[in-house]
Amino acid sequence: MFGSDRSAPPRLVIAGGGPAAWLAAAYLRRVLRRARWTVTLVGPAPGAEPSGALATRPSLTRFLKSFGLDEAIFMRRCGATYRLASRFDEWFVAGQGHWHPFGACGPRIAGRDLFHYWMKLREDGAGAEAGAYADYAPQALMAASGRGPRPEVGPSSLIESGDYGYHLDRTGFVGLLREIALSEGVRAVPGRVRDIERDLYGDVGALVLDGGERVEGDVFLDCTGAAAQLIGGALGEPWLPGSGPGDRIVRLSGPRMMEPLPVTTYRGLAEGWMASLPLAGRTDHLFVYDSRITPPEMAEAVLRSAVGAEAEMAQVALRIGRRAAPWQRNVIALGDAAGAVEPLGGFDLDLVLAALEAFVAYLPRGEGGDVLRRAYAARLKKGHDDAAEAVAAHYVLGRRPEPFWAGARAVTIPDRLADRLDLYELAGHVEVGEEALFSEGDHYLLFAGADFLPRRPFAPVDVADGREIGRLLAGIRSRSAEIAGTMAPHARLLDGLHGSGSASGPAGRVAAKVAAKSAGSGPASLRRTPAGARLADLVAGLGQPFGYERSVKASPAGLQTERFLVSLHRTGLGLHAGKTFDDLAATLGLPERERAEAAGLIEGADLLHLGYEDGPAGPLYKLYVEWSARTDAAWRGQDEPGAEPILVHRAYKWIPGGTAPPVVTLYHWPRVRAPEEIDARLIRLAEGWGGAGAPLIGLARALLRLAQVRGRGAVHYLEASEEPGPRLSYDLNLYACGLSVADAEQGLGQAFVDLGIAPQAAATVLGERLGESLGHVAGGIGRDGQPFLTVYSGMAGA
Repeated sequence: MFGSDRSAPPRLVIAGGGPAAWLAAAYLRRVLRRARWTVTLVGPAPGAEPSGALATRPSLTRFLKSFGLDEAIFMRRCGATYRLASRFDEWFVAGQGHWHPFGACGPRIAGRDLFHYWMKLREDGAGAEAGAYADYAPQALMAASGRGPRPEVGPSSLIESGDYGYHLDRTGFVGLLREIALSEGVRAVPGRVRDIERDLYGDVGALVLDGGERVEGDVFLDCTGAAAQLIGGALGEPWLPGSGPGDRIVRLSGPRMMEPLPVTTYRGLAEGWMASLPLAGRTDHLFVYDSRITPPEMAEAVLRSAVGAEAEMAQVALRIGRRAAPWQRNVIALGDAAGAVEPLGGFDLDLVLAALEAFVAYLPRGEGGDVLRRAYAARLKKGHDDAAEAVAAHYVLGRRPEPFWAGARAVTIPDRLADRLDLYELAGHVEVGEEALFSEGDHYLLFAGADFLPRRPFAPVDVADGREIGRLLAGIRSRSAEIAGTMAPHARLLDGLHGSGSASGPAGRVAAKVAAKSAGSGPASLRRTPAGARLADLVAGLGQPFGYERSVKASPAGLQTERFLVSLHRTGLGLHAGKTFDDLAATLGLPERERAEAAGLIEGADLLHLGYEDGPAGPLYKLYVEWSARTDAAWRGQDEPGAEPILVHRAYKWIPGGTAPPVVTLYHWPRVRAPEEIDARLIRLAEGWGGAGAPLIGLARALLRLAQVRGRGAVHYLEASEEPGPRLSYDLNLYACGLSVADAEQGLGQAFVDLGIAPQAAATVLGERLGESLGHVAGGIGRDGQPFLTVYSGMAGA
C-alpha cells in the first residue's frame, strides 16, 4: 500500500459496474477530492448490467439529498415511485396481515418509545381503544390510503426528514449514478477484469482487462458482486455462508399497476414468499423458495398464478453470507462481494452506504493497516448481522405449518437475536444501538404485527400512573390521521413526475407553481424581454423539472450575449406529448407545417430543447428535437464498416411573427469517439472554410488537448449543417470533461479577438462566466457565410 510520504495523489480503483460500484465512485470522489485522491472505475459498458427493480430505505433518500440531487429528476430518470411502508400479507399466519412503515410510530414520550404506552393501555383492558400499533404511524396511514409523502400545497416535514424510500429501476439508477460520478471527475474504463498483477510486497498493483489494458492503483474496491473477482477470486478470502429457508429466486416483470401504491408488498405463500415492487412503468415481482421442496418449474407456475401475468422469468441462486475479512491487503470488498442478505426489506443498499462510511472512517493512508482492517471488518459484520437478524426475526415469529415455513423456524437463531427476544418477552423492551439498521422502533412494529407481545409492559411505564394514557394515545392517533389526510394521492404525484396524466388538475397547478419558482431563480436575463418571458412562462407552466444554460456567440458582426437554452425530457410533455408540444410551439409562433413535422418527431424522441436569443434582427426562437437513447446505444456499440452518421438533433429556428420560413439545422454524430478521430474530422471540415476558419479549428484542437490533459470524461462531437445554405460547423460537448470556462479562457478569448471582437469586450463576457462549467463549444461557417464561435456554459437544473 502507498506510503505516507508518497507525493503523487493516491489512486483508488473500483472494480464493478452495478449500484454499489457507482455509488462508491460518486461518493468517494466527492469526499476525497480535497485529499487529492483520483478515482477510476473499471466495469462493463453502460447497459451491460442486469435490469430489475430495487426497493430502497430512508438511508438512500438522505444520501441522495446530501448530493443536492433534485428528487423529481432522480425519480423521472429511475422510473421511481415512493416507498412509505411494507405490507405483509399472510406472513406470520394465513389470512392476516400487518403494516411496517418507515419513520417513527408516533412521538416518544418521556424519552421512551410509544410502544410501551400502547402496551400499557392494552394491559389495562383497553385493547379495543388502543387499536393496532401501526395506526399511530402517519406513513402507515398514508400507504394504506394510497397517499404520497407530500401534500398538494405547502411544505412536507416527511420530505424534509427523508423518512421514506423508493422503488426504482436498477438500470436507470446506475445510469444516473454514472453521470454524477463522471461529473465529479471519476475516470471510467470500460472492460472486464481478467487478472490482477501484484507488486513486490504482494499487494495488488494493477488490474488486467480482457483486452490487455492495465489499470494501476494503490487501493482497490471490489464491487464485482457475487463474483468477488478481487477479494475472493484473486486473493482467496473465503465466503462464510449464511442460513435461511430459501435457496432460489424467480423474477418476473408485469404490467404497471393502475394506481401504484407507495408500498412494497410481501405475501406469504405455501411454497415461500413473494414481493411486488411497483415502478412508474411496470411492476416487478420476485418469489423466494426452497428448490429442495419446490422444483423450479413449479416455482415459476406459483409466481405466474399469483401475479396473473404471462411474462418471461429469470431464475437465480439466492446467496447469503459474508466475508470474514472483507479487507485483505489493499483490496476492500463492498456490496455483495463483502456480504449479502435475503432481499426482504431492502437492506442491500443500506449495507453499501454503511460500508462507504466505514471506508472513509478507516481511510487507508499508509500506516496502521492491520488496525484499520479489523475495524472495517467489525463494522461491516455488525451491519450485516443487524440485517440478517431482522430477516431471521420475520421467520422465527411465524406460525404457518407448511414445510417452507416450518423449515424457516428450524434454522438456528443467531445468539444476539435469541437474547433480544428473551429480554423483550420478559422485560418488555428492546435494546439495540443507535446505529442499528433495524431500530428499536422497527422491532416493536415487527413484534406487534406478529402478535408477539411481552408478558408485561416495560416496568418504568407499567408502574407509572396510567390514567391519562388513553386520552394521550387517542390524540396521537388522531393527529397521525390528520397528517396523512393532508398528503396528495400517490398516483397523482406520479402523474406529475412521469407525465402519465393530465397536468390540468390540482396537481398540475401545484407543479406549475413549483416550476415557476425554480424558473425565477434561473437565468433572470431570460425574462428581460417579452419574448424571453413568454418562453420562460411556457416552460414553467409545464410543471416539470428542466435544465438551462446560457451562451455567448461571437462573429464579425459582434457579440450576442442574451442567448439561452432550456431542456426537458419528452415525458415532461405529459401523456400526449405531441399535442402538448404542438400547443407550446404554436404559442411561440412556429409555422404550422414545421410544427406538425416536429410534433410527429417528438413522440419518438428523448429530449426537447427550447432556445431564445435577442439578436440584431430581434428575438429568435429555437427548437431542438433530440434522439439521445439511440445515439447512446450506438456510442456503446461497435460500428459496422460504412455505417452512416446518426442524426442527434433536428432544430428549427424562426423569428416570431416573421415571414421567412424557419431554418432547419441538422446535427449528426459521424461515429467518431477518440480525440484523434475528432481531430481528423476537424481538419477535413476546415478544408472548405478557407483562412477564415483557421482560428476556429485551432481552438477546437486546443480544447481537445485540454480535455485530454485536464478533463475527466469523453468529448462528444457533432457536425451541423443546413439545407439549403452554407452552414457547416462543429460542436464539441465538453460537459462530461468537468472543465470550467476559466480553464479555457485564454484560448476562447483569443478566438473571439480573431473574429473581430475587442479584447476588452471578450475579457468582460468571459469574465462573467469563469466559474461556470464549460459546455458546448461550436464553431464554423454560419448561414450568412461568416465564421462564428458559440460557447455554452453553466448547465443547471430547476
